[in-house]
Amino acid sequence: MTPLTDAVDLIVFDFDGTICESANVKTDAFYQLYLDEQGPDFAAAVRDYHLEYAGVSRYDKIKHVEEQMLRRPCSDERLEEVADRFGNMVRGAVIAAPLVGGVSKFFESRGGEVPMVVASATPTEELRSIVAARGIEAWFEEVQGSPTSKAQIIGDYLAGRAVDANRAVMVGDQFSDLHAAEATGVPFVAYRPLQEARLFADDVLVVNHFHDLAAAIAAHAADRAAVRRG
Repeated sequence: MTPLTDAVDLIVFDFDGTICESANVKTDAFYQLYLDEQGPDFAAAVRDYHLEYAGVSRYDKIKHVEEQMLRRPCSDERLEEVADRFGNMVRGAVIAAPLVGGVSKFFESRGGEVPMVVASATPTEELRSIVAARGIEAWFEEVQGSPTSKAQIIGDYLAGRAVDANRAVMVGDQFSDLHAAEATGVPFVAYRPLQEARLFADDVLVVNHFHDLAAAIAAHAADRAAVRRG
């Protein structure tokens, strides 16, 4: 088993849909969020907007719904009220959601080889409480979320740990994760279950199960090294 230290100095993980099978929890909550107030057609439009921008902060999405879709001012107080309501809707379900297949074995066998951290769109304190409630705190050296953007979180991790971008990797399941990696110059590996559409372009490395992740990271690093030598 090739050590991860041969390939990277830092692995950054998304959370919902990458570590935990909780992406659908968030989708259902966005549908329910405005259902009583605006009815099923509007609720479906909110859900579709969320899916289009999966992995983006709930604050940004709620602000868009309030100001662009409902055409009404969104004060800081209103934003916090709706975001808190959303958080209360999803927290228990995220804690109860199953882990992605192979995740536990990956961290049991590979944990401690290199620093592993989280960059998520979920609010930081909420996410930390979820990680603690699930009993997986030991997997991650650090957990960060919104309101800081994923790109800024990754940049802070690199700077704070003096890690070169080429010696890190971002693992995520959405375009927002890819874009955050690209913005910081960090290589990207996508997780996408076999039963789901590929989503990413053919030039993006995709793994369908976490038991393939370590080998994919090593291969990705070898390819990058070959390009730099060439």
